[in-house]
Amino acid sequence: MKINKDLVDAIMMVSFIILVLVGTTDFNSEMVKNATMGSLGLLTVLMVALRIIQARKEAKEPKKEYEY
Repeated sequence: MKINKDLVDAIMMVSFIILVLVGTTDFNSEMVKNATMGSLGLLTVLMVALRIIQARKEAKEPKKEYEY
């Protein structure tokens, strides 16, 4: 399966930014805030894991040489 590095990076950055914004915002219900932060935290960790997997796959592939 091919992992798109740019998409993973974008989702990781956006989820981290939203996680910070949710963490600094007052909510009426602490349960909703905790559930939102938990799901966004899980999404961020998943994106970091995918980024690490993609970097390892990329390191194993031989470098392509271009003819000029």
